[in-house]
Amino acid sequence: MKRLFCLAFLLSQASLYLHAQSNFKPGYVIDSKNDTLKGFVDYREWIKNPREISFKQTQTAAPQKFTVTNANGFAITGAEYYDKFTLNISTSTIELAQLSHSLDTAYTTDTVFLKNLVNGKNVSLYMWTDKIKSSYYIFDKHSHTIENLKQYLYFNEDRQSVANVNSYINQLLRLAHQYQPGDTKILTRIQKTDYSETDLTAAAIALNGGNATQQSVHSNSGVRFFAGAGVRYSKLQFNSSAGAAGPFSNGIHDNSVSPVITAGMDVLINKYTEKLLFRLELAAAINSYHFSEGSSEYTTTKTLDVKIYHFAAIPQVMYNFYSTDNLKAFIDVGVAMNIYKYNNYNYATIYHFSTVTTVSQSKYPVFQGFEFAVPVKAGVQINKRIEVYGTYWLPSSLTKYIYYSADQSAFQAGINYIFR
Repeated sequence: MKRLFCLAFLLSQASLYLHAQSNFKPGYVIDSKNDTLKGFVDYREWIKNPREISFKQTQTAAPQKFTVTNANGFAITGAEYYDKFTLNISTSTIELAQLSHSLDTAYTTDTVFLKNLVNGKNVSLYMWTDKIKSSYYIFDKHSHTIENLKQYLYFNEDRQSVANVNSYINQLLRLAHQYQPGDTKILTRIQKTDYSETDLTAAAIALNGGNATQQSVHSNSGVRFFAGAGVRYSKLQFNSSAGAAGPFSNGIHDNSVSPVITAGMDVLINKYTEKLLFRLELAAAINSYHFSEGSSEYTTTKTLDVKIYHFAAIPQVMYNFYSTDNLKAFIDVGVAMNIYKYNNYNYATIYHFSTVTTVSQSKYPVFQGFEFAVPVKAGVQINKRIEVYGTYWLPSSLTKYIYYSADQSAFQAGINYIFR
């Protein structure tokens, strides 16, 4: 059954990947003639600065490709803004294991799209990220020049430590004397500025006298809530070591079908793409199991009726491996923190001799009140509101006995409604 489930899941993934994915959001492109084309940009979670984008002027139009050869910039409205520049890009590494043993100022010249972080009256701040590192650039609005804010790392053999050459500090101080003369506070701030997006953004805003537009400083993260219901097919199985005496024989199991209700919240890493998110889900279900096993001579019968009230808090990671505006397909894995409550169950041994004798043991076997489990989920999100999923709960033990265990696993299918 597990292999069939995995095969079906892999096949569904393969079929979905055959279709092109898109995530068109309102935006614009500035073409090579400096005309602004309003429409929709295919927005990706770009780890590196994009060199090519897809754009269409209406949702039904065929997409066009834009690169630095036919575009001077583009934007996803309210999210990210890019402008074209020809500039020097540092090629020195920041990986500790690969650091040069001397100052490495090598660079390459390229025409690229830089991500605009701050747009101000005096200066604008940009960022370039490639497979090596992130670099920052400052554009002087008055001289119309752009320069790399330079920082170099190398391994100092004499001191046996990593040395920093923070040239960007002097570059920012020069601009501060030019645009904010007499402001001692900005000088102190720049002296303490780290080579990071947050600190350099603050410095760039200060260089503009606090009058600047923060293009990409706002958070792309978001929160949404959901609630739903489903059905759970659970199995409770007793497993024992060879020769070990337990309540039931090795492999004896019973199944339970029960409704389940769910609710929770999602934390979106990027609310514009919804590619990766963290979910906290609360779930509740009731499982009822009935066991009855007779001996080979039918002189004894062992029975157990147990009802399990299951409450779970499930932190999990969800990844949309296929993502469009109206259809997303995802995989999900989490760690369930399970709280169990039980009815006043009894384990009974019935002896069938001349008279029928029943011996009962209350609350035997002893089941745990708390246990971890691992649910693995796959499903689709339709029209941004409806989520249809299937979950397999890997077996987890409800007992702590050494020689035998009662392991519970489950398949679950359900529908969630997403509140936006």
